[in-house]
Amino acid sequence: MMKDSDRLKDLGKKIDKTLEERRGASGPDSQEGSAAGLAMRAVSELIVGLLVCMGLGWAADKYLGTAPWIMLALMPLGLAAGVANVMRLSNSKQAEELLGGKGPMPPSVKDDDED
Repeated sequence: MMKDSDRLKDLGKKIDKTLEERRGASGPDSQEGSAAGLAMRAVSELIVGLLVCMGLGWAADKYLGTAPWIMLALMPLGLAAGVANVMRLSNSKQAEELLGGKGPMPPSVKDDDED
């Protein structure tokens, strides 16, 4: 009969082997899911920024009786906030991992050809 320590070592090896197989299985399918999640988050950031500012503008319009002017004035602010959030998201660690470490494009080189 096997000793308890031998059985524990065998169990540890089996667990390690299973974990390695599962890590190897997280290939393109998991990246596609992550990309879809990242895109969905970017769209929701845009929409939420716009809706929050429009909601605040609508409430201010109702209170002050100036409908729809304050809401219309706050719409560009909401859009700008949404774009700023998407830009922050694009620079996040999750986006960098998903894009494979591809950063912004390097600056172009001036054309030295004499035409």
